Amino acid sequence: MTRAILLVPLLALGLSVPAWASRTYTKLPPALDPTKAYVVVEVGKVDDGLIEGTLSFGRYDAEKADIAAPTPPPGGKSPRGGWPLDNRVFLQKSLAKTKDHRLFLAELDPGLWVLESANDTAFSLGSATLNLAPGTVTDIGVATIYSDFPEGAKRDVLTAGRAMKGALLGGLFVRTVPPPMPKAVDFRPRTVGDMPLPAMLGGARPAEWAGEVRFGNGLGRLVNRMGGRKARIRAQIEAAKVQETKETSPAEPAATPAS
Repeated sequence: MTRAILLVPLLALGLSVPAWASRTYTKLPPALDPTKAYVVVEVGKVDDGLIEGTLSFGRYDAEKADIAAPTPPPGGKSPRGGWPLDNRVFLQKSLAKTKDHRLFLAELDPGLWVLESANDTAFSLGSATLNLAPGTVTDIGVATIYSDFPEGAKRDVLTAGRAMKGALLGGLFVRTVPPPMPKAVDFRPRTVGDMPLPAMLGGARPAEWAGEVRFGNGLGRLVNRMGGRKARIRAQIEAAKVQETKETSPAEPAATPAS
């Protein structure tokens, strides 16, 4: 009787905790949940150097123009052991990996999600969204995360050789860790030479990114646009002007061969 009495509150506690709203997988689940949405992406190392690339997604609240608040616990009090936050997912533990790349599989609640960050940078100044439907698998492709250096600035990247040199010299003559620099990210479609998707994810569809949105820096990180400096409106206008000039300029006459 005592055992049954103790079991009741435990069951009630289990029912009060939401089912996994967002998570990543280190191995394939037995089956995909038709009520969830899945995102798969391959991520390389930052600047093709030594540091592993990581991404995070946030559930986006279009009315508030910000990352949605997590679902609160019943009565506003967190149960013992904490209350799982369901408004963000961090891609840190991978499904598979090679020497330089990792493949991630994330399970999300259906709805509107935004690419919130890459490594130490939040894309609060402008990032794209994905509207994820239940029962779908979206392949974002291959992500390239890079330090968004100003044009003409010296590239300062942490590599294995640089870290080894810094360790040998005790850091006296070599700056081992580059100074903080906002990150940006580019995506490209998956090709034959990239990490293959497991058969379970074979029906994945390509990502359909929606328009740029902004949000608060809730992660307290460096800030940037998802596409970096080149995604700024002024940069896009200047690039369009250059392209227009090339297209409207008369072609140069062919050189006359010497006699």
